[in-house]
Amino acid sequence: MTIQRIQKLQGYRIFRDFRWDGLPDFGRYNLIYGWNGAGKTSISTLFRSLQQKTPPDSGVVEFVIDGNVVTGADFTSGKLPAVRVFNRDFVDRSVFEMPGQALPPVFYLGEDSAEKQKRISELQAKRDELSAQLLTLEKDTKAATDELNAFCTSQARSIRNLLLGDPRYNNYEAPRFKELMQKLKSVDEKPAQLETSERKRLEEALAGKPMPALPVPSFASIRLGELTSAIGTELGKTVVASTIQELVDAPEVASWVERGMRLHEHGEAHCHFCKQELDPARVAALEAHFNDHFKAQQQRLGALLSSVESLREKARTREIPERSALYPHLRDEFDEAVGNLKAQSLLIEMFLNRLKDAILAKTSDPFSRLEIKDYVSVVDFESDSALVKLVEIAINGLNAMGIALGMAGADAIVRLVELHNEYTENFQNSASAARAQLEIDDGLKVFPEWSDRDKMASDLAISHGNVQRSIEPIGIDIVRLQREIRQHLKPAEELNREMVAYLGRDELRFEPKDSGYTVMRGNNPAMHLSDGERTAIAFIYFLKTLRDADFDIKNGVVVIDDPVSSLDANSLYCAFGYMKDRTRDAKQIFVLTHNFGFFRQVKNWFNYAGGLRDRPYDPEKSKSAHFYMLAMRISDSQRSAYLRTLDPLLHEYESEYHYLFRCVKAGAELAAPTSLAEVYGLPNIARRLLESFLAFRVPGRAGNLAQQLEALEGDPAAKARIIRFLHTNSHMEQISEPEHDLSVLSEAPAVLTDLLALLRANDKQHFTVRLLPRPLEHLQADGAAFFESVS
Repeated sequence: MTIQRIQKLQGYRIFRDFRWDGLPDFGRYNLIYGWNGAGKTSISTLFRSLQQKTPPDSGVVEFVIDGNVVTGADFTSGKLPAVRVFNRDFVDRSVFEMPGQALPPVFYLGEDSAEKQKRISELQAKRDELSAQLLTLEKDTKAATDELNAFCTSQARSIRNLLLGDPRYNNYEAPRFKELMQKLKSVDEKPAQLETSERKRLEEALAGKPMPALPVPSFASIRLGELTSAIGTELGKTVVASTIQELVDAPEVASWVERGMRLHEHGEAHCHFCKQELDPARVAALEAHFNDHFKAQQQRLGALLSSVESLREKARTREIPERSALYPHLRDEFDEAVGNLKAQSLLIEMFLNRLKDAILAKTSDPFSRLEIKDYVSVVDFESDSALVKLVEIAINGLNAMGIALGMAGADAIVRLVELHNEYTENFQNSASAARAQLEIDDGLKVFPEWSDRDKMASDLAISHGNVQRSIEPIGIDIVRLQREIRQHLKPAEELNREMVAYLGRDELRFEPKDSGYTVMRGNNPAMHLSDGERTAIAFIYFLKTLRDADFDIKNGVVVIDDPVSSLDANSLYCAFGYMKDRTRDAKQIFVLTHNFGFFRQVKNWFNYAGGLRDRPYDPEKSKSAHFYMLAMRISDSQRSAYLRTLDPLLHEYESEYHYLFRCVKAGAELAAPTSLAEVYGLPNIARRLLESFLAFRVPGRAGNLAQQLEALEGDPAAKARIIRFLHTNSHMEQISEPEHDLSVLSEAPAVLTDLLALLRANDKQHFTVRLLPRPLEHLQADGAAFFESVS
């Protein structure tokens, strides 16, 4: 495939609006001349995009390849020729020095190897960074874990000391505490912490030993509410019988007779009182009066009376245990219950006396309906709580509420004694339950702090693991890349031979080291390579890649952009010869340069290869060799590059100095310029001519144009105008202020005349020789294009 032309460049870097108008198509041999900043790098980068099959970084780009238009967007998918490009970017990519390594440095050659070594360096830096992170995380993780373990050990010791006495807690250590924390962590809804009083009760329960059981107080059987209710029911009952009116009217007599009847139940025939014989009829009448219903009621009333008497006795004796006999956690409630019982004991006894009076009254008058309220206040003792509810304010000053409080105190004492006995019976079980509750409560108190510490240690451990896992594949990648570099490593002896062939001397040598080379300058390692040395090494390596198996040079395109830098004349000649030998078989070759010496060598080669020999270059007739130059024009106050055919003067003369001198003389003789484009390049041309002249006239002050100029003979005012004009207007990137533009327009011819006069004053013979016989009209006919080419 053949690249025929660059058809269009719009908005591509410095090529703002270039079209291939009137230019000869590219041939096999193509030489492009242009000074720095003229667009050479932009052109070579465009060819590199073809090589890499990537779209250009900006603008609209169109090539014509084998008669087909190929746009920049087509670079990724279109059928493209095989291209190899050498430019500054290739140098930077192909000669890589491992940064931050011990001296002497190790260099890696070749774009692929250099890119891989750069990647290795990046991976090694990343691995070092991650290793440093890993070390920090290891320390932080260990510290956090140690602090967590110390915290768990401390809390386990605290729980062990609290719960001593149970073998299960005598060896309570950090693992047991961690288990407790994990259990709490797994529960979504955690139990509440114990109230202070409850915790105190449990702690006191653990502090003592099992105490003896206590007898339940006898008033435990008192059911005052039930007894009062039973008495009230009995008072409301009447006995149905054949009554004797005189006994009904005299209850005391009836009672006396009823007792006498019981004395004669065993068949006695005579009265024990009067010794008279008993009248059977009278006995029968009395038995009808005192029938079975009567007897049953009397028995019930007797039983109720016995109950009341028993309660009175129990209330008086108050069989209350000693306070110290109870467990400590029951004593406060016990004291309160005893206090209530003692405070209301008198009211209870008075209440029982009233109940006794009611029973006796009913016993004496069994045939009448009596009311309990006539003797005591009506109180409901049948509530679920077993506590008294006041139904009616106490009768005869009896305080029913006091009675209730007293009885509640008695019930509480009984309940506490029963709890005491139950605790004694189940002491071990209760202690175990208390210990379990206290263990959980202690865990709940410190759970938030443990959770924070555990999360910190866990997060650090996870981060440590992540970093450690990320390091492993990096090491694998480094080993793989190093192996691939070694597979493509060129033998050092071969590189040394080619370096001698390229430079014409053996000043630089390669010695293999690791996956790269140490560069020796003489017998010592080259600590720092100059820009020219790097370019030379990269160019040698580039030329070697043209023989790689993946590139067929006979069907390929070779693009070379300024391969020589800081080379002396002999090295330049050797470098050119080496390049020529390695690229002679290319289907197409493009050489771009700003170095006139190298330009001359390539021009002569292409003249010969293209069949021109010593004939002038005619773009229309030449088929295989074409010569171009990069020039500038002003567009919208900005520099815009374009490609044109090489100026005939540059093709004709063997020295760039001839060309510069001729351009300055033409500029000095210009009539009043009408546009900035006519004179825009003249300051740069004038500066380059003066620098070349001073290089051999005043060689000792190179680099300081003003001092060199002062060393010349001539009008001081003219020299001042020249230096101001050059410093102000050369190397301009764009047009700035309007008055500056007018200054260039107006001053250029006069200042260039002063410059020529200065050259003549200091070397008249030299000046005379440089006056070419070619008419100036030819230069003026070509117009501003001469000057634009060196802007």
